[in-house]
Amino acid sequence: MWLKPCLLFIALLVVNLPPTTTADEPAFVTWDTLEPDKCASIWLIKRFIAPAAPILFIAPDTSPPPGAILFDTPDAPLRRSHNRSTYENLLTHYRLTDARLVQIGRIMHDIEINLWVRKALPETRAIESALNTQLRGVEPQAAVGLCLHYFDTLYASAAK
Repeated sequence: MWLKPCLLFIALLVVNLPPTTTADEPAFVTWDTLEPDKCASIWLIKRFIAPAAPILFIAPDTSPPPGAILFDTPDAPLRRSHNRSTYENLLTHYRLTDARLVQIGRIMHDIEINLWVRKALPETRAIESALNTQLRGVEPQAAVGLCLHYFDTLYASAAK
């Protein structure tokens, strides 16, 4: 008689627990909006910085879980600055120097920093447009796979 309510209570507790991470891979947390620089940053984290780390999305008025690494928000240590994209700041912070990663960084710089000036790279507008089109209307967590696929393809096609 009491077993069914207890199981329901336990199930509700498990469903409502905050996401957990391993001690080795803290979660990377950002706001629940997506744009090209954040998409590229997610790819960089999942492919070159912390492949097993979860990417969590929170609302702007929500505190990140303890121990999480906040990125691409106004108060995050890893964010866009006046002269570098979030992606570029991640490259610098994690000392990543692969030529193809740096080239993608130039593209993200062109998208994020060169807002009002002529784009420096011929491929920038096409990449920005393609990403914005693909990300439109997609929930952030569902778009992670899209970001990974897009940038895997871009990385593979970049000159070595």
